[in-house]
Formats: sequence, structure tokens, C-alpha cells
Amino acid sequence: MSTALLALLLFALFVLLLVMGVPIGFSLGISGFIGLLATDQNLMMFAQTFLSGTMNFAYLAIPFFILLGVVMEKAHISESLVAFADELVGYMTGGLAMGTIVACAIFAAISGSGPATVAGIGTIAIPEMVRRGYSKRFAVAVTASGGILGPIIPPSIPFIIYGVVAEESIARLFLGGLGAGLVLALLMMILSYFKARIERVPVSGGGPSLKRIGRAMWNAKVALIAPAIVLGGIYSGICTPTEAGGLGSIYVIAVGLGLTRTLTLKGLFECMEKTAKTSAMIMFVIGAAYLLAWLMASWNIPASGAKLIMGLSQNKHLFLVFVNVLFLIIGSLLDTPAAIVILAPILHPIAIKLGIDPIHFGTIVVVNFVIGYITPPFAYNLFVAKSITGMSMDEVSLAAVPFMAVSLVGLVLITYIPEVSLFFPRFFMG
Repeated sequence: MSTALLALLLFALFVLLLVMGVPIGFSLGISGFIGLLATDQNLMMFAQTFLSGTMNFAYLAIPFFILLGVVMEKAHISESLVAFADELVGYMTGGLAMGTIVACAIFAAISGSGPATVAGIGTIAIPEMVRRGYSKRFAVAVTASGGILGPIIPPSIPFIIYGVVAEESIARLFLGGLGAGLVLALLMMILSYFKARIERVPVSGGGPSLKRIGRAMWNAKVALIAPAIVLGGIYSGICTPTEAGGLGSIYVIAVGLGLTRTLTLKGLFECMEKTAKTSAMIMFVIGAAYLLAWLMASWNIPASGAKLIMGLSQNKHLFLVFVNVLFLIIGSLLDTPAAIVILAPILHPIAIKLGIDPIHFGTIVVVNFVIGYITPPFAYNLFVAKSITGMSMDEVSLAAVPFMAVSLVGLVLITYIPEVSLFFPRFFMG
């Protein structure tokens, strides 16, 4: 049996297992194990390859950033972010919706996770938006969609994984995500303004007040210092992303236990338990995906795929159209870490051969996959928003459609205007 046919059969098996409801990590692991059996590989390679896929120092940043976001949520530190963002833009039409997106962007600069951003901001913002006259559908859509900024604005777990797999600078990828995240946030805020006008959402009384903004900023200082520690530590050269994640985690724990006293020891242990479970799930998926990627590489599938794609067209714009369509579909069906580990080794070298900047391409890849967080059936953010509100999945999905559409507009801008993702890396790192 040819290796190409075997690869297709393994992919079909993987899809079948997913459809049957088998967790993605096990689906990948079972497919990889059968691939080893089919090619008479030493079964010790299963454990060795699985472990080697997870043994990278940069991956230590993942549990730190997860812990950071979980503690922020548990200690109610994110409440001050919503109040601060509301003071900034709350007086405008759709102001609280725009403020929620601003709060999501700031929280994203702390947690690096989409679901954590939705949970941390949504539990506060959604009830407040409904109280002020927003429809529940509007409130849910804004929060779930704003949550996709979590994995884009640095620090970002998907960018850490992409940097390791593609052997690119994680710090530069973070800065590429900053530009992309700001563009998406701006587009979502514009949509929120017009949607609020159409739905005739009541406007909060009073105009902007520097005094109130200053007071809200002071009250939010604890939350605002966290991203300054993380990003400042990375870009000043003082520490690596992993070390910055550790420093940020220590900071929010110290603040929650000692300063605000909104975090108990029992709550801290619960945060650590949740962090351990989430990190283990992510690392299991990465290890299983790495096994499948290693098999594909040993069968020369990446080189064959690259040759096929390059033979069809060497136009980089057509290649980017192909990548966007492929990744949007995969992002709605497959977990982001697994998708990156399997596909990045195949398509990243092609992008470089076609003259596409690797940081620009990495940003495109991650933005595609995180749009999957609000695209059924995967739609991780929508599930979190659903659990907060008790709405049906159909209602939440329909409510998110306008924001999904505006995210696609943002994707086109990010794809075909490279400076969106390259301005900050060039400005700060040359």
C-alpha cells in the first residue's frame, strides 16, 4: 500500500473517530498508533515520539498563561477591567458593547486563551449589558466574539505552539498578533456601534469624563499591571515568554491573596487543579498530533504535498486564498493545537518559498484557527457563552453570525495587507 493512500486512510479514520464522539487527543493517538502498526514501526516509537513532541521549554509557558487567566477570573480582578473600558467608551451608542470588546482585548493581553477571556469578561459584562437594555443575543455575540482576541493578542498559546513547530521567534509572532488583534477589535467595535443603533439600544447618560476615566483606571491598576509585567518582561529582553508567564502568575496570585484578598487558598488550589487539567489536555493533543505529523514526515507527505501545491500554482495570492479556505474549515472542526502541529510543518515552508514573511503567515494561520472558536461545530467560545446565559446553541450561533462575518473581513485585511501583522515586529524588534 502506498504511503499516500495510507495517509488518506488514517485521516478518514481520524474523522470517523471524531464523528463518533471520541476526544480529539485519543482520535489522533489511535490514528497514529494504527499508522505505526501498518508500517511495521517499532512500537517504542509511539511513546518516544509522543513525549518528544511535548518536550520543549517554550511549552512551559502554556500552564503559566492558563493559570494567570484562571486566577484573574477566580479573584474577580477582571471586574475592574469592564468598569474601566465602560468609562472609556460607555457614553457612546453601543458603548458598553464596545467597552466589552476593549475589556476582552486587555484580558487577552493577560490570559492568551479565548474561552478564559469569554468566561472572565462574560460573567460580568453579559448581565450588565442586558440590564442596560441590550438584547441577550447581542450581549452574548459581543462577548463570545471578543473572546477570539484572547488567542491573538499576546501572550497567545497558539502562537507559542506555532513558534515551536515552525521554529520562528515567539516574541515576533506575539507582536504580529498584536496588530491583527487590534484590527479585529476595531472592526468588532464598529459593528457594535451600528448594531446598537439598529436595535435602538439606550445610550448611557453623560459624556466622557477624564476624572471618571482616571478613577476607573486607578481602580483597574492591578489588572492593567499584569500585561505590563508579561509583555514588558518579554520585549525588554529581561525574560523569555515562559519566564514572563511565571512572573505574571506569581503577581496575580500575590495580588489575589494579599492585596485584594479576593482569592482564598482553597480558590488557589481550584485554580491550580483547573490549570493542570487544561494544560494536560492541551499537551496530550500536542503529543498525539506530533506523532501523526512525525508519521507523515517519515512517509514524505509534507514534501509531496508541497510539490503538488507548487505544481498547481506559484502565485502567492492564490496560495493564501487556498490556505484561508482550508484553515477556516479545519478551524471549525479541529482543535487549534492539533491543527497547528499537523499542518504548519507542511505549509510553512511553502509560504517561505513563495516569498511570504513567516511572521505574517503565522499570524494568518492563527487568526484563521481562532475564527473557528465562533464557528460551529467546534465553536469553543460559543459553548462557554452558552453556559453563562443558558441560551440554546442555535441561538448563540445565529447571534454570532454578524461578528463572524466581520472577523472574515478582518482576515482578508490581515492576509493582503502584510503591514497589519508586520508593523509592530519591525518597529520594536527591527
